[in-house]
Amino acid sequence: MFKQEAIEIIRKAITKEGILASAQQKDNYARVWSRDSMMTGYAGILIHDEQIISGLKRSILTLAEHQAENGQIPSNVVNSKASYGTHVGRTDATAWWIVTTCEYLKTTSDDTLKSSLKEKIYQALSCLKTWEYNQRGLVYSPLGGNWADEYVTSGYTLYDNVLRYWALKNTSEVYNDPELKAVSENTKNLIQQNFYKNDSNVTRYHEKAYAKASAKPYFWASLNANGYDERFDLAGNALALLLDFEMDIQAFSEFLKGIRDEFKHWMLPVFYPVIFPGDDDWRLLENNYSYSFKNQPYHFHNGGSWPIFLGWLCLGLKKKGIREIPEKIMTEYETLMHEKGEHFREYYSTDKLLPLGTGQLCFSASGYLFMSL
Repeated sequence: MFKQEAIEIIRKAITKEGILASAQQKDNYARVWSRDSMMTGYAGILIHDEQIISGLKRSILTLAEHQAENGQIPSNVVNSKASYGTHVGRTDATAWWIVTTCEYLKTTSDDTLKSSLKEKIYQALSCLKTWEYNQRGLVYSPLGGNWADEYVTSGYTLYDNVLRYWALKNTSEVYNDPELKAVSENTKNLIQQNFYKNDSNVTRYHEKAYAKASAKPYFWASLNANGYDERFDLAGNALALLLDFEMDIQAFSEFLKGIRDEFKHWMLPVFYPVIFPGDDDWRLLENNYSYSFKNQPYHFHNGGSWPIFLGWLCLGLKKKGIREIPEKIMTEYETLMHEKGEHFREYYSTDKLLPLGTGQLCFSASGYLFMSL
């Protein structure tokens, strides 16, 4: 029942410009967003839906048409006008475009498109390279510089660097580029050695910070000049699992079960722990918004539960042979949609499990499709 509904929601969001963020086609969501359309298009690839894949191609071309001089891909395009971010640029928009464009090229025999997009893909990779700043291999994202644009993570973020690795890996495979393959492998190693505690005798990005950081059963959220942000970033860890980074999967599974026991449900928070007024990070949170403040405790980025990233987590866990947790997450999500009557809303509050944000969201429909695979 829900699978077909999810597919129809995405199909309703397809326009001649590409896949919009929501089937409701209202406000800020009636745009071709890079990260939204690329994740949604990836779901279309995985379920072999030709209509969604066609919408993905239109999204790829619309975003490519508005690529900036430095190679940056827009955060979104509406009425032939591109936005690259409001307060700051969006690091993940460029990476997602490369990742899913390459996934699209892998699944089609469109050699003409593959040839015509090559220069743009390499320009986009060059843009990501400039965002290393110190030329040491990891990209640096400003506060608000990715999907969690009203949250507190910044610097060498796990999520953006895992995405950048995926972009390098996919491009090297599509264009059979051995030099790029070597760069991608080095990038993966850098992430593995700098975001996860281990005993290997290698040079770290920030030796003192690494020595002080606590061992966790997951990859740390980010590294900055002032040390590590050790909180749990569900999205970054989900992608790391999917891309075969090394992790103690049993310890990670027990950690997820521990969060479930704390919250008493499987709609896990996208960042953990939750930030409360009086906490050190609250001052970074309370003024970081464009329209209205959404990050009350247990809401939005601040401990809210996002079906899109739960879907990625389910894919990653299944890739590692863990099926029990994905099944429980999917069952919990289905139960909530039955009980609350609000299907494919943007996120759920994790204290009261309220369906919140925009409805008929392609993000959430895609998350459910990932869960169902």
